[in-house]
This record gives sequence, structure tokens and C-alpha cells, in this order.
Amino acid sequence: MKKTLAITILLTSTLLNATHGSHQPNFFNHHPTFNQNFWRDFNHQFQQFNHQMNELQHDAHAVNTYSKQYFDKASNHYVVKIKTLGIDKVNFNISTDKNNLIIKAKQNSKSGNRSSSSYFSQVISIPKDGDADNIMTEFKEGVLKISIPKLDKPKPQTRKITIQ
Repeated sequence: MKKTLAITILLTSTLLNATHGSHQPNFFNHHPTFNQNFWRDFNHQFQQFNHQMNELQHDAHAVNTYSKQYFDKASNHYVVKIKTLGIDKVNFNISTDKNNLIIKAKQNSKSGNRSSSSYFSQVISIPKDGDADNIMTEFKEGVLKISIPKLDKPKPQTRKITIQ
């Protein structure tokens, strides 16, 4: 494939050179104003794009998140901690669906004539031995803590079955 591409490029450049000949100037060299304007406009558009990306990254309303999952042996709970700077407690929606814990949040902000909306979503699988009916949540200083109690393993019970 690479050889085919290289041969195609070589043939194309040879044909173009033969068609135009060395006596005909290259379009870009023949029109230096076009070349200068093209690169000046390209550079200007790139700077605008870069400026807008920096604004998005440094927006005061942007959601910065960090999540950590672990098992706390002392409390016998699975713990999920999500650091969510920029989202208020009332904007969270936490639910379960089958064996998944679904965490969503949306924060709307207005500053002058500018408005912004930040959205956060995370789906976490509840462990098979996690008690989905007794999940507890806590929100302090921008950190959402979710505790999922671990179910005790059922003790195997043996019983004698009589034949009838």
C-alpha cells in the first residue's frame, strides 16, 4: 500500500511538472500576495480558535471533577468520592438502575449577558455484594461521598430433605 501511494505521488508530480514545464511559475510563487494573505488569515483564525479554547478551559463555571472508589474495611462499605467543584448539592440527581449507580448533575450560571451550563454524569456498577437498598450519600465542601454497604455473605444452610 505504501509503495503504491509513493508511486502514485511520484507519477503525479512528474506529470504536473511535465504539463506545466519548468518555464511556468508555481501559482503560489507567482502570486505572493495570495500566499501572504492565506497564511495571515490562517494564523488569525488559529489564534481566535486558541483564544476560545483557553476561555473554555479557564471558565469560572467549568466543572472540575475527580473521582475515587475504594472499599472501607472499617465500615464495611464500598465508597465513591467525587470532588465536584462548581456544582451545588441541589443540582445532583442520584439513582439506581438494575445494578448501576447513576450520578448526574447540571449547573447553570449567568454572568452579565453571558450564560453557561455545566453537566456531569457518571455511571458506576454496584458490586454484586453491595446493598443497593441502603445507599447513603453525603455532600461536604464540594465532595460527594456515596457509601454502599457490603452485604454479609449468607451462611450456607444444610437441611435434610425427606423422601416421600
